[in-house]
Amino acid sequence: MDLWDNYKTSVFLCHQPLGDQINFAIISAQNPCGHVQTPSRNLLLDNYFANTLDSLSLPYREIVGCSPDLSFREKSWAVICDKPKAIKLAIMFEQHAIYWVEQGKLFLVPALLQQAEEYLGEFHPRQIVMS
Repeated sequence: MDLWDNYKTSVFLCHQPLGDQINFAIISAQNPCGHVQTPSRNLLLDNYFANTLDSLSLPYREIVGCSPDLSFREKSWAVICDKPKAIKLAIMFEQHAIYWVEQGKLFLVPALLQQAEEYLGEFHPRQIVMS
């Protein structure tokens, strides 16, 4: 299975449910260009990304993108911004793609990859709220 196909199966861990009332992007700064980094390197990238979001005054909330069996996890952020800005941020942080949630519908949107955007279904069934 290639990386794009893996992206299409992701589920998302969060501390609070994310509703359908707002549109948002799910963006990670970790593992740029699909190359797995050390935990310390990913932490540095993640902190730099959070500082960038703060400097742009963009609201965000922690979310973790995971493989369906939860064996792979990548810290990400649910960011409230428009889709073009989200794609620019993903490119800036060397990410292949973002997830875009619009009116509760989940899309996989390429950033660095040459792929067509894909509708993945409703976001809610892929959301796992941690208690």
